[in-house]
Amino acid sequence: MSEADAGRIEESPSREVGEPVDAMPVNDRRSSSVEVVNGDMLLLHSIFYQGKTLKLAGTHTHIYNVVFRILKHVCKKVAQLTVAFPAGWDADKPDSAKVASLCKIYNRVAKPFASAWSGSYNTDTLDDWGERNCTQKVAIDITTYAYELAVPRPADLNTYYKSFTSETYGETNLEQMASIIDELNIGPQDVLVDLGSGIGQLVCFTAAYAKCRKTVGIELSQTPANYASDLGDYFKKLMNHFGKTYGRFEHYQGDFLNPKFKKLICEEATVIFINNFAFSPELMFRITNELLQDLKHAFRFGDHKKELTVRSVGDINAISHTVELKSLEYGVSWTSKQVTFWLTTMDHTKLIRYYEEERRKKLDPSGSRERSQRSVVFTSFPIPMFSLLRRLLQPRRVSPLS
Repeated sequence: MSEADAGRIEESPSREVGEPVDAMPVNDRRSSSVEVVNGDMLLLHSIFYQGKTLKLAGTHTHIYNVVFRILKHVCKKVAQLTVAFPAGWDADKPDSAKVASLCKIYNRVAKPFASAWSGSYNTDTLDDWGERNCTQKVAIDITTYAYELAVPRPADLNTYYKSFTSETYGETNLEQMASIIDELNIGPQDVLVDLGSGIGQLVCFTAAYAKCRKTVGIELSQTPANYASDLGDYFKKLMNHFGKTYGRFEHYQGDFLNPKFKKLICEEATVIFINNFAFSPELMFRITNELLQDLKHAFRFGDHKKELTVRSVGDINAISHTVELKSLEYGVSWTSKQVTFWLTTMDHTKLIRYYEEERRKKLDPSGSRERSQRSVVFTSFPIPMFSLLRRLLQPRRVSPLS
């Protein structure tokens, strides 16, 4: 992909990272096996404090299925809302007409409830769903609803990527992302950038759970980026319906190696996330040389827990510390096994301390022989020495990587 095609960016990344993904007709993005319905607008009144009416176009059967799940969830919390529902309404999966009818009945009951509860979070009845801030489970549930609305057939996603390439699709699960957010204490002070963000569910989840100052996803492939745009729209509607607060988030289509994204990644970001499981050596080499050498904050790529020696001073480990993060079973979509995630913290004083120690040993040679006999490690991703030496900055924030 050429630089001109990689990202459509007109403004400085510090103000606007790029232009939002162009809207496409929803029908153009859906699998041909997804049933189309000529339905009316589906409306659900909110019973949540400061919640807004949920409005969804009843154009596809999967939308009715998700709305039905939301109805069951809310009515399980407040059984009085089902007072006018027909007996056995939740016993079977209803058709689109039945869901539309249930919504109308629900709204007649829910509207008085909302008025009676006005000004109260009602956490005694609604539990965590009554709070303005999302717990982990609430953030996962809302993001999952948005995912199901935007992507009716997840298996179809693989058809939009080139097999056995760096574009191969795979997801980090929301529970694994929540574990990373908790372990790193990611929050409103952070700007998180997901490089290769796919359909954008991690971006939305992070906005809900961590409420970062800004969360940005950059995806190369056009079709997944279109799904991300849909998912983001549904996510906003759902968060507003449930009366939840969330951080600013943005989805962009483009090549994250495009220089127009560099200011965002290298200067604004405090946390960078990459699911690089399928990245080619060539792409990793470009990431290392075009991004890592200029990062104030970095991410883990591969297994680079090396001792700093004269042969490895050009390696990324010369200016960073890496530790293993907690990994969950079923933490990713492509295997049930645990996949290792790493945390790298940039420390630009590490190399200076190394040279100070080497200078001390030259001035006082005693004891230096033992060190010289240790094994030497070669690096596959050198960083120019001048670039390392000129950036004597205070250690900054961290970023996860699988």
